[in-house]
Amino acid sequence: MVKYRSLILVAAVVSVLTNVQTWAASPANDKVIPLIEMESVLLTDAIWQLARQAHLNILLDPRLSEPPLARMTVSIRWQNVTAKEALVALLDNYGLALVEAGRPAPSR
Repeated sequence: MVKYRSLILVAAVVSVLTNVQTWAASPANDKVIPLIEMESVLLTDAIWQLARQAHLNILLDPRLSEPPLARMTVSIRWQNVTAKEALVALLDNYGLALVEAGRPAPSR
């Protein structure tokens, strides 16, 4: 199993054309979270945290580690949303997109 996961990871890294790529993710947790609040959190850390809560395995586009996004912080507060809904909203707010492996990237 680990061998296949490595192959999927390599394929996903090679095919990253958008800002966030998911692969071989377990089903997303559709549980509504009463409150999601972050204060002055690095954008990439916020993305990782929400993806983890949504049970998504992600790859970040390397451009997210370059200025100005590398040092960008976010302060957010959402009520009664799922982690995946919050992640998609956060990405959309910064002109980023969540693209699932095997699906075409959204046109911009």
